[in-house]
Amino acid sequence: MTPDEFIEMIGNTAGDVCAEYNLPASVCIAQAILESGWGRYCIGQYNYFGRKWNGWGNYVRQQTTEYENGHYVTIYDKFQSYETLEEAIRDWCILITEDYKYAEVVEAWESTWSVEDFVRTLAPIYATDPDYADKVLSTIRANDLDRYDGWGDEDV
Repeated sequence: MTPDEFIEMIGNTAGDVCAEYNLPASVCIAQAILESGWGRYCIGQYNYFGRKWNGWGNYVRQQTTEYENGHYVTIYDKFQSYETLEEAIRDWCILITEDYKYAEVVEAWESTWSVEDFVRTLAPIYATDPDYADKVLSTIRANDLDRYDGWGDEDV
């Protein structure tokens, strides 16, 4: 699948589902791109987000690289496996809007409506990579992903 095909495959579904939760689809899509290598490394079914198993539904055990104590380490962990792409995106939205760890992210979003503020608040909670925020933001910019947000590119 080419990068354009991956964006086309996920873009409209992300735009529709994220709109229901009032979240920026551009971030959802950029994270799917980064976490899955443009869809090449999907974990289980439709887990393009590297979403760890949350205790419900199907999961797969997978090797992963984490950044811990200043070093990259390889571990095995359980990851969600979904029935549909929509279910995977909805779970991403639920994680951000309902998990207490992301309350600060939602607060930053609702107080600024800035995708950059949203990403910079989200990144250290979502990923161990210290450069994750910059990677998400540059992926959004390079691929014009804000077109799926429905409000333009004024702050990315």
